[in-house]
Amino acid sequence: MVRHKSIQSIDRLRLFLSEVVPSDVYRSCAYYENPESEMDKKGWLGADLVFDIDADHIPTSCEKLHDEWNCLHCGINGKGLTPTDCPQCGGKRFATKTWPCDLCLGSAKNETLKLLDFLKNDFGFSHNEIHVFFSGHRGYHVQIENDAIITLDSLARKEIVDYITGVGLEVSKKAKDPSRTAPPVFQLHDYGRHKRLRQDLREFVE
Repeated sequence: MVRHKSIQSIDRLRLFLSEVVPSDVYRSCAYYENPESEMDKKGWLGADLVFDIDADHIPTSCEKLHDEWNCLHCGINGKGLTPTDCPQCGGKRFATKTWPCDLCLGSAKNETLKLLDFLKNDFGFSHNEIHVFFSGHRGYHVQIENDAIITLDSLARKEIVDYITGVGLEVSKKAKDPSRTAPPVFQLHDYGRHKRLRQDLREFVE
């Protein structure tokens, strides 16, 4: 693995690739003052916003029965989702073999499309700011390049993820005010989660 490289132009990148001829090429989503220094000396400036969608973490009707796992402690093996703890010895380290099926790939694609809908319609990112890449196995990487999000800290990025995944979202019926004679009015705003709930309710009723 050749790391901590900083290349200033496309021509130099082509020259570097022709000389090294790597099997894979990756780029960092982070920005540094000194990209070629060791990690603790780079001087972090910010990072793009990146989402990693993997079919491994999405429940599917195939139940991942095509996957295999093997406990590295006692050697027991099985098929399907890798357990958190070994059912025989309680170990937590496993070797896995995963094989994507059409259902796995389809589930990752559908979740990626949902994410893109949130990013465009709720957060206002443009098509040119959003980049989607196949992860190489059975998922997708969605990367946002926008000056407004580069300097966001981990808490702010978590807030974005929480909004998209619905963490902290509560739907409850308010108690009726006994002093009011008219029935309570059900209202949903025309933005954010309120708008999405209204649209989903309408689709369900229709």
